[in-house]
Amino acid sequence: MAFCAKCGSQLSDTEKFCGKCGEPVPQPDSNYTVVQSDSNDKLKGVLSYLGILCLIPYFSKGQTSFVRFHAVRGLNLFLLELIATAAVWILTAISYSLGSVIGWIVSMGSLAFTIIGIVNVANHEKKDLPIIGTIQLVKE
Repeated sequence: MAFCAKCGSQLSDTEKFCGKCGEPVPQPDSNYTVVQSDSNDKLKGVLSYLGILCLIPYFSKGQTSFVRFHAVRGLNLFLLELIATAAVWILTAISYSLGSVIGWIVSMGSLAFTIIGIVNVANHEKKDLPIIGTIQLVKE
């Protein structure tokens, strides 16, 4: 049962106008679809982008395609972070100042990709991460 937004009188589901005040009744848009999401899907999706915690959704049983999508992207991001960190350690051993600058850039990039991944999960979107999205060390 719906109620009129203007006068508060009760409306039937088929009415297009309020019988009491004449206010038009908003009709649902047939092109609008609400995506049902399990709260565990969003939690697992967010965990996918939080470092080593990406292993929890990656190895969980009965995951949806949404969770699997983000678990693979999160694991790829984590592995790329490990590779970049090792490269920065080597570079720091050669030149401390250059290694420090590159290390800071890698850290900020990693943080940016993590935020982008979490925003995609929050918006319930299956989008690859920019720039590194095509690099797949772990495939679906």
